[in-house]
Amino acid sequence: MSDRAFQRIPYAAKVEFRTASSFLVAYSMNLSRGGIFLETDQLARVGETIQLEFAVPGVGPIQLTGRVAWQREPGSKDGPCGIGVKFEDIDEEIGQLIDVLIAEFRGVRVAVLCAREEDGPVLTRLIRSVVGTAEVVSSPDFRRAEELLTDAIDLAIIEADIYTDIALDVIRRAKARTPPIPVIALASHPDLRVQATRAGADESIQSPPAFQDFRRILVRAMGRPLRVGTPPRPLPGLS
Repeated sequence: MSDRAFQRIPYAAKVEFRTASSFLVAYSMNLSRGGIFLETDQLARVGETIQLEFAVPGVGPIQLTGRVAWQREPGSKDGPCGIGVKFEDIDEEIGQLIDVLIAEFRGVRVAVLCAREEDGPVLTRLIRSVVGTAEVVSSPDFRRAEELLTDAIDLAIIEADIYTDIALDVIRRAKARTPPIPVIALASHPDLRVQATRAGADESIQSPPAFQDFRRILVRAMGRPLRVGTPPRPLPGLS
C-alpha cells in the first residue's frame, strides 16, 4: 500500500447486519440523516476518512466513504465506545437500493416475554408508537420461548423481574442462536439489569420504562449491526 493511498483512506471496516430490516431501521433513524454510530474498540481520529462495507442479507455489499465526526471513549457513561461517521450525499449513492428494500419490507417482528400478563399490551403499544409497522407477539408464558424466538424475529424483549433465572436462560439461548437475536431486558432492580447484561442482553432498561428511554434503546437495539470488523479483502482505494 502506498503512503498516498494510506493517507487517502487510512481506515476501513465491514459492518454486518443481521437482517435487511435491521439495516432499514439503521438507515431510517441514522443513515438517512447522514451518519451512523459504530460500536467498536478500534477508534479512529476525528476527521479521518473511513470506508465502510455494509453487508446486508439479500443484497450485495454496499460501500460508502465517510468521515469520523466524533468518538466515544471506553467507559463513557453515555454508552458503548465507538465512532460516529458522517456521509455526504448518501441518498444519491444508495437511494435506488433503499427503494428496493422498502418495497420488499414487511415490517419488523418483535417477541415480548413478560410474566405480568397486563404488561404485554402496554409494551406492544410502546413498540408500535415507535415503529408503527411492528408485528408484536407477546406472551406471559416463558415456556413458549423456543416457539417465539425464531430466525424470523428481529428483536426480543424479555422481562426479568419475576422468573429471573428462566428469563436469564432465555436471554442466553436467544444470544446463542446463529445469528443471535437482539435482546432488550426489562427489570425494576439495577442488580437484575446487570445480571441480564451479563447473560448477553444487548440493552437493559428500567421496568416500567420511560417512553423516551424506551424509544432510544428500542431504535438502538433494532438498528445495531451484528458485528463491526475488518473487511475480508482490501476495499477499493486501499490497495
